[in-house]
Amino acid sequence: MNSENHDDNDATRISPAGINDLQRTITQKQDLDATIDVSATLKKEVTDNEATTIVTKNVIDNISEPASSELKTGSLLKNRFILREVLGSGGMGRVFRATDLRRLEAHDESPDVAIKVLNDEFKDDPELFIALQRETKKTQQLAHPNIVNVHDFDRDGDNVFMVMEVLEGKSLKEYISETASKGIAFKKAWPIIKGLALALAYAHKRNIVHSDFKPGNIFIKENGEVKVLDFGIACVATRSDKHSGDKTIFNARTLGALTPAYASLEMFENKDPDPRDDIYALACVTYELLSGKHPFGRLSAQKALEVNLQPPVISGLNRRQWNALSHALAFKREQRTSSISQFIDEIEPRSGLPSLLATITVIALLVAAGQYIYVNSTVDLVADKVIALTPEQELKIKDFLELAQIHFDVGYITAPAGSNASWAYHQVLDIDPYNKPAKEGLEKIADLVLQEAEKLFEDKKYNESLAKIEEGLEAIPKHEGLLQLKKQIMQQVTSKN
Repeated sequence: MNSENHDDNDATRISPAGINDLQRTITQKQDLDATIDVSATLKKEVTDNEATTIVTKNVIDNISEPASSELKTGSLLKNRFILREVLGSGGMGRVFRATDLRRLEAHDESPDVAIKVLNDEFKDDPELFIALQRETKKTQQLAHPNIVNVHDFDRDGDNVFMVMEVLEGKSLKEYISETASKGIAFKKAWPIIKGLALALAYAHKRNIVHSDFKPGNIFIKENGEVKVLDFGIACVATRSDKHSGDKTIFNARTLGALTPAYASLEMFENKDPDPRDDIYALACVTYELLSGKHPFGRLSAQKALEVNLQPPVISGLNRRQWNALSHALAFKREQRTSSISQFIDEIEPRSGLPSLLATITVIALLVAAGQYIYVNSTVDLVADKVIALTPEQELKIKDFLELAQIHFDVGYITAPAGSNASWAYHQVLDIDPYNKPAKEGLEKIADLVLQEAEKLFEDKKYNESLAKIEEGLEAIPKHEGLLQLKKQIMQQVTSKN
């Protein structure tokens, strides 16, 4: 397969469509054996004077033979799914709206599903089928409101297909073309951007990298919700495969399942999947949503780097947000934003002053009135309280706490700037000033820094000890032990002078 996919909608592209009658007429049903007679008529027996409706085995008329022939409207897959209309097509396959006969028999109010029938490349490679099935099973665990539900992965004769929830709305590609051709304001775009970021963050936590993230693989439902599609053919990060025990490792890139305009430089270099591949794609999508244009004129990262192309500044962004977007658009992985959490933190709108400001104001008024309040680790004016958090805030807090622990374990306690345990805990407190694990984490950091500063003091390395103390005070500004040691060092230095 050619890796340059000219149709960005090679993911599940679902167009709005009403649910029509399955066949022209649904008449009385007969009770049959498990074998479906494709020449019979769909029948349904309804007993009006009883509490229940008796629905027996389905039989459908005017259905074409499915298995080895080319699929079309009216085909039957696995004696279960009737293909009713083509919803889209692209480099990976065609998408049909289909009716699930089992759901129909169960009187499900939503009997329709989306069936993505994969192209011939998937039919001819048995190992590839096994790998895809394995990865689909993993992605079925991605139960997130911003990720499309994948129900199953199967084959019927030569036809390999995926079963997903059917969506009503339009792809982000269509949305940009119709609604945001000149870009939209950040305030309007932010709910979309954040939903996409949270979907990717959720997948990355499970070591799944999408690897073909683009407007055609993003869906906006009629109610405004966003869904990321095609995680079923995503890459699993190498680090998880090493411990998975699976012999077959599927890499969608070997099938050309990437779109040049949104693929990172490392994907062209065939490097191992990395969450930062998705971050580059997310930045491209964000730029396109805000400006109506691709940041590099739809050139690949390779070609844009060759000519040293720089994306035009988006006037609607402030300096901080533009720097955040530029950071995520960096061509080289080591210079790019390291995580989705960092991307969100750098680009999201700053809320009003935190609720802690009220406490600070009270302190200032009391001091002005001649009263003195000493705040330290044992007297906490923002003691452990519970505030109402949105699901997005809770997920973000969880991510930052996990990130803080990772930084702590590898020794990134107070440095480097913007990527250390102290910084991550402070991000949590910016969301929830009363978060107990974050406050305990900062206490642990301050205590650890105090031990290091005390050792430097004992070695008479006063300047280094003072520098270390300042690092600890960034974590806990009123840490009693650090302040006491600082006072002791200053007295020692003053006495010598």
